[in-house]
Amino acid sequence: MKSDGTKSTVLKSEKLHIENKTIFIDLRENEGGQFIQIAELSNDRRSTVVIPFTGSAPFLEALGRIAEVELMGA
Repeated sequence: MKSDGTKSTVLKSEKLHIENKTIFIDLRENEGGQFIQIAELSNDRRSTVVIPFTGSAPFLEALGRIAEVELMGA
Protein backbone atom coordinates (compact mmCIF):
# COMPACT_ATOMS: atom_id res chain seq x y z
CA MET A 1 0.00 0.00 0.00
CA LYS A 2 1.06 3.59 -0.44
CA SER A 3 3.18 5.11 2.28
CA ASP A 4 4.15 8.74 2.81
CA GLY A 5 6.70 9.96 0.31
CA THR A 6 6.41 6.92 -1.95
CA LYS A 7 5.54 7.70 -5.56
CA SER A 8 3.10 5.47 -7.35
CA THR A 9 2.44 4.69 -10.99
CA VAL A 10 -1.08 4.61 -12.45
CA LEU A 11 -1.64 1.32 -14.29
CA LYS A 12 -5.31 1.85 -15.22
CA SER A 13 -7.78 4.63 -14.52
CA GLU A 14 -11.53 5.17 -14.81
CA LYS A 15 -13.52 8.38 -14.26
CA LEU A 16 -17.24 8.48 -13.43
CA HIS A 17 -19.63 11.41 -13.22
CA ILE A 18 -22.51 10.61 -10.87
CA GLU A 19 -24.91 13.39 -9.87
CA ASN A 20 -22.71 16.26 -8.59
CA LYS A 21 -19.68 14.04 -7.95
CA THR A 22 -16.69 12.96 -9.97
CA ILE A 23 -15.25 9.60 -8.94
CA PHE A 24 -11.78 8.44 -9.96
CA ILE A 25 -10.90 4.74 -9.70
CA ASP A 26 -7.21 4.02 -10.21
CA LEU A 27 -5.17 0.85 -10.17
CA ARG A 28 -1.78 2.00 -8.93
CA GLU A 29 1.54 0.43 -8.06
CA ASN A 30 4.41 1.44 -5.82
CA GLU A 31 7.27 -0.33 -4.06
CA GLY A 32 4.77 -1.94 -1.67
CA GLY A 33 2.71 -3.49 -4.49
CA GLN A 34 -0.52 -2.78 -6.31
CA PHE A 35 -3.53 -1.02 -4.82
CA ILE A 36 -6.84 0.49 -5.81
CA GLN A 37 -7.36 4.16 -5.05
CA ILE A 38 -10.90 5.53 -5.13
CA ALA A 39 -11.19 9.30 -4.97
CA GLU A 40 -14.33 11.42 -4.87
CA LEU A 41 -14.39 15.07 -5.89
CA SER A 42 -17.50 16.89 -4.73
CA ASN A 43 -17.91 20.62 -4.15
CA ASP A 44 -14.14 21.11 -4.46
CA ARG A 45 -13.43 18.59 -1.69
CA ARG A 46 -11.51 15.39 -2.35
CA SER A 47 -11.85 12.21 -0.31
CA THR A 48 -9.74 9.12 -0.96
CA VAL A 49 -9.90 5.44 -0.01
CA VAL A 50 -7.02 3.05 -0.68
CA ILE A 51 -7.56 -0.71 -0.89
CA PRO A 52 -4.61 -3.12 -1.22
CA PHE A 53 -5.02 -5.12 -4.41
CA THR A 54 -5.03 -8.31 -2.34
CA GLY A 55 -8.31 -7.07 -0.83
CA SER A 56 -9.97 -6.24 -4.16
CA ALA A 57 -11.91 -9.53 -4.47
CA PRO A 58 -13.51 -9.33 -0.98
CA PHE A 59 -14.24 -5.63 -1.57
CA LEU A 60 -16.00 -6.34 -4.87
CA GLU A 61 -17.94 -9.23 -3.32
CA ALA A 62 -19.17 -6.98 -0.50
CA LEU A 63 -20.09 -4.26 -2.99
CA GLY A 64 -22.02 -6.84 -5.01
CA ARG A 65 -23.97 -7.95 -1.92
CA ILE A 66 -24.86 -4.35 -1.12
CA ALA A 67 -25.95 -3.71 -4.73
CA GLU A 68 -28.19 -6.82 -4.63
CA VAL A 69 -29.96 -5.55 -1.52
CA GLU A 70 -30.44 -2.11 -3.07
CA LEU A 71 -31.77 -3.60 -6.32
CA MET A 72 -34.29 -5.68 -4.35
CA GLY A 73 -35.58 -2.49 -2.69
CA ALA A 74 -34.56 -3.32 0.87
